[in-house]
Amino acid sequence: MDAPWSSKETLETKDRLERLSKEIVDFVHYIEPTKEEQLNRDTLMYQVSTLIETLWPNNTVITAFGSSVTGLAFPASDIDINIDFEEMPKKNRIDVLKIIRKQTINQHIFQFPTTCLAANAKVPVLMAVDDNDVSMDITIQNVCFSSDRTAAWIKEYPPLKPLFMVLKQAIGNFRLSHMPTFEPLSAKFAGLASYSLICLIVSYLQQSVPKDVNPTRPNYLASLLLGFLSFYSTFESDKKAIGLTNGGCFYDKKDCPIPLETKKGKLTIVDPDVPDVNVARSTLKFDRIQYIFKQAYDMLLKQINTSGKSESILSSLIKVEHHAHTQPRKQGIRFKAGYTWIETGEAQVKSGGGNKRFGYAKRFGGGKPYVQEDRQRRGDEHRYEEGNRYREEPKSRYQRAYKAEPYSKRFEDYNDREYQRHKRNNNTHLAEHYKYKSRR
Repeated sequence: MDAPWSSKETLETKDRLERLSKEIVDFVHYIEPTKEEQLNRDTLMYQVSTLIETLWPNNTVITAFGSSVTGLAFPASDIDINIDFEEMPKKNRIDVLKIIRKQTINQHIFQFPTTCLAANAKVPVLMAVDDNDVSMDITIQNVCFSSDRTAAWIKEYPPLKPLFMVLKQAIGNFRLSHMPTFEPLSAKFAGLASYSLICLIVSYLQQSVPKDVNPTRPNYLASLLLGFLSFYSTFESDKKAIGLTNGGCFYDKKDCPIPLETKKGKLTIVDPDVPDVNVARSTLKFDRIQYIFKQAYDMLLKQINTSGKSESILSSLIKVEHHAHTQPRKQGIRFKAGYTWIETGEAQVKSGGGNKRFGYAKRFGGGKPYVQEDRQRRGDEHRYEEGNRYREEPKSRYQRAYKAEPYSKRFEDYNDREYQRHKRNNNTHLAEHYKYKSRR
């Protein structure tokens, strides 16, 4: 099986559990943001932050959170930022987000078709993608503790990061034949959110690692990965709730400090920072996720028992586009991973609910929503029809949806002018960014 993340030396490791452990470490290095990806992300962060500070000087505190802060970012991960105002410039957050949307478009940071204001969401959010296909989610006055907590856990539990990166990539790309639209690691589809997965890993490391699993052994990470999949595939989520403070614990749901549901498929994780909140409140199909855990465990165990010399074990769960180990992977959203389909033998479930009630339509290749209001304003000709494909492969995920043309000459001139201006001002970081854009 193809495993471009590992070298020949890793794949020739005789002990198969040790080989899997080395592959896990190699995969983390492989999937981390490259210098170009990080440059694009830093540039977008700088541009948006500068614009916001210009619009409301001495009135804002801009805070990044999520994967860009915790170091758990994937090639196409969003940049999540929150803006706190000392004094709100408008009565409500949606009006502020509308101003930001308009000004970022005027400053050529984003284009209108690649922006979306989710005004009806529980926390209003402006979602946008720049011409480098870097996506950003902007919220206003939104309190978020999870990033600080995750960063602290990563320091306290070193295996957390490699386990999360592998599980996020592997489990996130499983699909069930009878529920083809179900995404296991998406809260929008009643699956696990990233923070919920982090909490599950931390709880396992706190309480459930077998005593014979030794951190000094070369097969340590492989044993943890197998143990995690085995433990949660049989976890009684309808009877137990997960606590994470003071070394962790499992509550009987009758004795848990927050109101709970005991329905099948409902997972409960007590928020370590807000004790009356269930971190996994959106996870309504944990029984399906447990089924995927069991299948992943069986696939991994089979590969360990049958793999030959120089054969990858991790590639039984993670499938990426073929390329040589010495060649770099594709950048950003151009990096693709294949799905692992599980034939369940059940009748296919019609997808009638879910995000439809919010008026969401799925973005091309991105899995993020557009608001109904935006779709109607752009007209019926822009609506996606299943099976309708253009012959030419677009450069970005949005060109197919909106029949967008590549940058015109005036945008090329703009990028060149910006390059020359920043070069004169010795602003090397932005000069390099616009030089790259002008010559694409």
